[in-house]
Formats: sequence, C-alpha cells, structure tokens
Amino acid sequence: MVGLNLKLEQYEGPLDLLLSLIQKHKIDIFDIPIAELTDQYLEYIESVEKYDMQVSSDFIFMASELMYIKSRMLLPVLPKDEDPRQPLVDALLEYSRAKQASKFLKTQSDIYYDRFVKDPDVPETPPVYERRHSVELLTEAFINISRRMPSGAEQRVELFEKLRHEKFYTVEEKTAFTLKFLGDGKRHRFGSLFEDCRTVGETVATFLALLSLVGNGRIEIFRGDSGDPEDLDLVLLEETEVSDEQSAD
Repeated sequence: MVGLNLKLEQYEGPLDLLLSLIQKHKIDIFDIPIAELTDQYLEYIESVEKYDMQVSSDFIFMASELMYIKSRMLLPVLPKDEDPRQPLVDALLEYSRAKQASKFLKTQSDIYYDRFVKDPDVPETPPVYERRHSVELLTEAFINISRRMPSGAEQRVELFEKLRHEKFYTVEEKTAFTLKFLGDGKRHRFGSLFEDCRTVGETVATFLALLSLVGNGRIEIFRGDSGDPEDLDLVLLEETEVSDEQSAD
C-alpha cells in the first residue's frame, strides 16, 4: 500500500497523469486515441480506489471529462464541428510548457542561488555642468539612444547567462574610452559614441563620462540644422584650448 501511495503522490494533478500516460505509451498529443487514453486513465484510478485510497475530486472530474469526450467521438461528426479533443489537447500543451519552464527555472535557481551581482560604481561627486543649453541637447539625444536599448522583458530572457558573462563598466573606464574615441580631434557623431554599448548600464556609464568631459570643457558640442535631437557632433579640445577658454572667461 505504501508503494501505491507514493505512486499516486508523484502526480501533481490529472493533467500530469495524462501527460505521463501519453509519454509512456508514445501517443501523438495532436491525435489522441481518446478511447485508449480514457481506458488507461480509468484503470489507474480504479487501481487506486481498490486499496481504499482517496482520490481527489479533480481526478474524478477529469475522468468524467474523458468519458464525455469519448462519447462525443462516437457520434457522427460534421466537417464544420470542432474536434471534441481540442480543449484537452490545448490544456495538455499549456501544462507541458509550464512544466518545462518550471524545471528550467529550478535548474537556474540551483546554479545561481549563492551568486550575487556587484552594485554598479557610482561617482562620489557628480560632475558640475554649467553649460545648460548643452545639457538639454545631450539629455534629449540620450533619451533617443536609450529607446533603442533592449526592453526589460527582453533582457530578463537572457538574465542568467548575462550574470556570468556581463562586464560592468565604471564612469572612469568610459571617460578613458571617450577620450581615446575622440582623440583624433575630428568631429564625431553623438550616436557613434554609443554604437558598441551592449547594455543599459554601459550606455549610462558612457553618458555620465560624456557629461563630465563636457562640463570640464574637454568636449565641445555642435548642433546641426536638421532638428533631430541626435544631430550633434562632438569634438575633443586640446588641453591648451581649454586653458585659453577658461582664461578668457
């Protein structure tokens, strides 16, 4: 009796039992031989009841549903009539997908249970920015750039893999990158600075680095005439030019 009790408890519900029978007997879920499946299901329920073991109401209800579908299949079916098995097939497919997702999440939870993500570095003193018109231009352009980044829902799909491989950038690292990127002294498009950014965190770090350099007078902004918020050019000024501008001020 103990063995049968454990066998009964291994099924989480009637759909779990049906799915197990389908997999065990290699039945095509899209073309279920309902009479055969019903007989197997009822045989299982009867074997449980034979030992005076209580069967929950949802198992009994599913048995009645199977009997109803079986009786419908015996009636003449017109071409326009819906297949009486379809609601059962849909429920089994949905349950199967949920069960697979549950197993995947359990595996990922076991892998990453004791791992923690390092908080991103935040500059101790925010850079002081005095050119208010340039801040407005940069903010509007940055909003446009941010809209092209992956949404939160898309990022959650690959969250576990990213936790293992994703690099976190500091503002200092992106400041050095920006100075090197603009180091040839030529005009560069605003958007080109963010082309290689792969995450929201990297994009934000790059933008904060740009704000700091503009605030310190190292980068000059030129706005185009198109009216596009991203129609901006960035130029790195030599330190001598910065000193001359500060002296003139």
